[in-house]
Amino acid sequence: MHVLQKNKWIKLLFAGPAFLLFTYFIIIATGQTVYYSLTKWKGLGSPSWLGWGNYLKLFQTEDFYIVMRNNLVGLVLALILQLGLGLIFAYLIYRTVRGMRIFRSLSFVPVVMSGAAVALMFSLIFDGNLGPLNQVLKSAGLEGLARNWLSDPEVIFYAILFPMIYQFIGQYIIIMLAGMQSIPEEIIESAQMDGANSFKVFTRIVVPSQVDIILMCAIMITSGSFKAFEHSYIMTGGYSLRGAFLGVYMYITTFQSNNFGRGSALAIIILLCSLFFTKILQRVARRFEY
Repeated sequence: MHVLQKNKWIKLLFAGPAFLLFTYFIIIATGQTVYYSLTKWKGLGSPSWLGWGNYLKLFQTEDFYIVMRNNLVGLVLALILQLGLGLIFAYLIYRTVRGMRIFRSLSFVPVVMSGAAVALMFSLIFDGNLGPLNQVLKSAGLEGLARNWLSDPEVIFYAILFPMIYQFIGQYIIIMLAGMQSIPEEIIESAQMDGANSFKVFTRIVVPSQVDIILMCAIMITSGSFKAFEHSYIMTGGYSLRGAFLGVYMYITTFQSNNFGRGSALAIIILLCSLFFTKILQRVARRFEY
C-alpha cells in the first residue's frame, strides 16, 4: 500500500508541471479570449462589456466572408492536393528500389524551410515585372497569361495558396511513407503473384491500410489551414484581403485596428471552425472503419 501511494505521488510530481502549463496556456488563455471577445477593448484600459456585438459585427462585414471563403476553399484544395499528391508520391518512393533515401530527403527539404523564406521566394517568382514566372511565359509566347500575380484580385488567392500547399506536401509524404513501410511485404508479393499490377496494389492494399494515417494527415491539414498566416501576410503585406486568411484578418483587426475584442472573437471563430471540421473528419473516418 505504501509503495502504491509513493508511486502515485511520483506520477503527480512528473505530471504536475505539464498539467499547470496546459491549464495556464490552454484553459485559462482560452477563457480569457472568450471573455475579451464579448467586450469592447483596445488593449489599454478596462474592457467594456459588449456581449455578442463583436460576433454580430463580423457577420455583417463583407471582409469576414471574403477571408472565410478563402479559408474554406483553401482547406478543400489543401485536402485534395496535399493528401492526394502526398499519397501518390509516398507510394512511388515506397516502390523505388534505388535512391529511396535520396527522394525521401528531397521531399522533406521544403518542410524544414522557414515559412517566411518560402513566402519571400515565391514573392520574387510571382513578381509582375521581373519575376521568372512571367519571363518564362513571355519567352514561351504566352504573354497573355502573364500578369501581376500578387495584385490581380482574380489570381492572388491561388498565387498565395500554391506555396502553402507546396511547402507541406513533403511532410505528408514522409508520414504516409512511414505507414506504407509497416505493410508486410508478403501481402504485396502475394498480390503481385496473383496478377495485381501496381495500380491495383495501390488502390486495394495500400490505400485501405492507410485510412487512419490519412485521417491524421487530414486533421493536421485542417488545423494548419485555419492557422495560416505567414505566407499570406508576407506575400501581400496584409494589404489585400483577397489573398488573406482568418489568421491574417485577426492580426489586422487586433494589432492594426487596435480592436482586441473583435480580434479575440476571430480567434474563437478560428478555434470553433478547427474543432468543427476535425469532428466531421472523425465521423467520416468511423464510417470507413465499419
